[in-house]
Amino acid sequence: MKNVRKKNHIDKIITKFVFLLLLSSVILVFSPISSAGLLRVNSYIDVAWTLDEDPIVPRDEVRILNLTVNYQANKAGDLGAGIIDAYGNKNALIKMEVVDSSPWCTANLRSDTVPLPISSKMQKGTNQLNIQIKEDAPAYGLGFVRIKASVGQLGWLSPYSNEFELNFQPAYLPIINTELPKGNSEKIDPFQSAVFPIEIENMGNARTKVFLEVVSITDGWTAAVTDDVTLDEVEGSESTAYITIKPSKRIGYHDDKGIVRVSLTPARAEDINDLGETSYVTFIVQSKGISTPGFEVILFVCALLVVVMISKKRLKANN
Repeated sequence: MKNVRKKNHIDKIITKFVFLLLLSSVILVFSPISSAGLLRVNSYIDVAWTLDEDPIVPRDEVRILNLTVNYQANKAGDLGAGIIDAYGNKNALIKMEVVDSSPWCTANLRSDTVPLPISSKMQKGTNQLNIQIKEDAPAYGLGFVRIKASVGQLGWLSPYSNEFELNFQPAYLPIINTELPKGNSEKIDPFQSAVFPIEIENMGNARTKVFLEVVSITDGWTAAVTDDVTLDEVEGSESTAYITIKPSKRIGYHDDKGIVRVSLTPARAEDINDLGETSYVTFIVQSKGISTPGFEVILFVCALLVVVMISKKRLKANN
């Protein structure tokens, strides 16, 4: 009787053990997240890139960056290795997206998914990031693009995601806009001067100094222009330069045309060696009329005539 009871007791223990074993198997099959945590088999993603040292030119350039996407399934012991091996030739789909960037930057990825084999060895894939920046990007400021890379639940492998931030610099964009409120031509008398204002507006992305120079002028004419003006970084910052043009001083009748060409060269105020393209404005002045000597010259001639007449009278009186 005792042997029967003992046998029944052993059978119950075995039955419970088998039941618990089956229950554990069911839980492992239908609860992959719990099993992955228990078996410590996880995914790992890394994104790397090489950024050119040259700053990105606003508006005109689209910078293409090559991204290296690394994926690895991390194992823990032989059991973890067996689970990874069980995936065979299946791929992990690495989802990628741009989640944030500088407000003056537009960034997009060539592909939103990179497939890589599930393996305990590091697997490498590629993607491309395109960056274009707007005109108001601050010259040599710090820009950023933040990329998210993630992989979903892969059976026994837990989901994983990480974010990566890429930094870059915008280049200096030396753009100016020139207006001539009085136009570029005028008619004057030979003894007058023509004065033209030159309004210059900063359309670039940094504090800018604009250098002005008379590069050509009609023979016999003279011109003087403001050497330089400085424009603040704020978009629409303006300043006014002036050019004064004078015709020939030759005495007599004039019907002349003077043509003056002025160059304008923008440069970054903090480093005037960082130059932009030179632009030009041309002024045309018509001088028509009779040019007479100045009042001082007339007085001098009159005084000279008086002296000559007095001298002649004295010579006649002495004779």
